Amino acid sequence: EYGDAAEMQRLSAKYAGADQGKVTRVFGANFIGRMSGKVVEAFVAKADLLAASPAYSDQSGIDWKTAAASAAKVLNHIGGVDGMDPTGWTWYCNADDIENLSPTESPAEILWRGERAKSLSLEEDNFPPTLYGNGRINPTQNLVDAFPMLNGYPVSHLSGEYDENLPYANRDPRLAAYILYNGGKAGNTNKEIFTAADGTTNDALNKVVGRSTRTGYYLRKLLRQDISLDPNAKADQYHYTPRIRYTEIFLAYAEAANQAYGPQNKGGNSYSAYDVMKKLRSRAGIGLDNGDAYLESIKNDQAKMAELIRNERRIELCFEGFRFWDLRRWKSNLTEAAKGMNISGTRYTPMEVDKRSFSEYMYYGPIPYSEVLKYDELKQNQGW
Repeated sequence: EYGDAAEMQRLSAKYAGADQGKVTRVFGANFIGRMSGKVVEAFVAKADLLAASPAYSDQSGIDWKTAAASAAKVLNHIGGVDGMDPTGWTWYCNADDIENLSPTESPAEILWRGERAKSLSLEEDNFPPTLYGNGRINPTQNLVDAFPMLNGYPVSHLSGEYDENLPYANRDPRLAAYILYNGGKAGNTNKEIFTAADGTTNDALNKVVGRSTRTGYYLRKLLRQDISLDPNAKADQYHYTPRIRYTEIFLAYAEAANQAYGPQNKGGNSYSAYDVMKKLRSRAGIGLDNGDAYLESIKNDQAKMAELIRNERRIELCFEGFRFWDLRRWKSNLTEAAKGMNISGTRYTPMEVDKRSFSEYMYYGPIPYSEVLKYDELKQNQGW
């Protein structure tokens, strides 16, 4: 049981006469960040996924079957894929969930979270300039290209019906939810934002150094659009930080289960990697009109399924601090240049924004020198 001091003293006589401040500190409703058995299981699942990955599996002794079992242990508490929150992909702006959140509860999507608090800081940092923001995080064209078409096919696939002259039409709904592109709407007034190079406002490409977008895109995910930064009518809203989302664990299971058993083998569980992908994509509105034909076309292809799972992980967890570490554990390419989109009139021209320079030894980080000094047998990672 948890609660503030007075409540705890009603529950148990052993707290009578105790220092109320100390009781509240340990058991109080505000201390919602306490660890639980489920949180520990989730950390084991995260660690096992890392250990089973190509960068570490040779030395870890952890295989994909172990990683799949660890993730399934967490997911089985909520009934597997049947327990997937249908609104989990918009957890950051589900206003009813956030407004009615009690100190001791979490939404269905969240396994572990930080405290809820009102703030404007995320929006101040990332809203476009015409909404009084600083436009700091600029999503790349690389990420935009990862979002499939509404029918589920990748933009590079012939069946995807991608139109270079209308690049944001008929796309995965998560694109408009997570990334603010040219002509998209944002803010509590649903203001249309123009990021084109020939735009006339400060939202335009490279219009104001340090504030205007460098890629042709602004961040939308994590931000509450019902906030106002207008100096004459400021309005904040509640936010909270998810420390572990169930979607992360679903993606971990899908990745590990596919590698261990193949796309459709359940490995002793009641759901497979394919089942997770089907549910995850359908909740976002992907392939609803064609039964997700692309997913169906690759459901017996382990390599193609692995590629899809990695891409879904990229989309679902974008801007939550996973991508760089995923690329390293997969030993994927770290040198792909960051790209943007230059729009002038009706012309859309991809462009290079930043080069990336990483050497192979950087898959593994350096051990702090202060730690190496403490123990002679602790050897520095190669290259550092």
